[in-house]
Amino acid sequence: MSCPDLWIQVRSEPRFLKCVRELLRTYVVNSGFSEDQADSVALAVDEACTNSIRHSYGGSCDKFFEISLRSVDEALEITVEDRGRPASPQKIVPPKPEKVTPEEVKPGGLGLRLIFEIFDEVEFLPGQGEGNRVIMRLNRKK
Repeated sequence: MSCPDLWIQVRSEPRFLKCVRELLRTYVVNSGFSEDQADSVALAVDEACTNSIRHSYGGSCDKFFEISLRSVDEALEITVEDRGRPASPQKIVPPKPEKVTPEEVKPGGLGLRLIFEIFDEVEFLPGQGEGNRVIMRLNRKK
């Protein structure tokens, strides 16, 4: 794997997510994807970051997570990594493909579904004892 084009470390403070979304939008468009794709990617990555803040760090605002961005000929790859509590493998399974009714949605329950719908490939890698990594790939359509 080659080095990322961009790598940032972000404090686990939700107010910084707007900056992350803007950076992502610009990077995705500059990597040859459409504005609509950039908006979708920014929203999905925002969900991954929010999951780190909310679940891995328990809402603590004094931790950090990292985002790396890499664009290659065949795909855009975005990784979000934290050093908090590892996610339970049972909670990170791909959502069922059928539609969900509003009554079935739990607060904060659409993030994983969105991530899996936006990206062509998603890997969740809980750490051994600490940390989580989610790798999201969006293939270039040929």
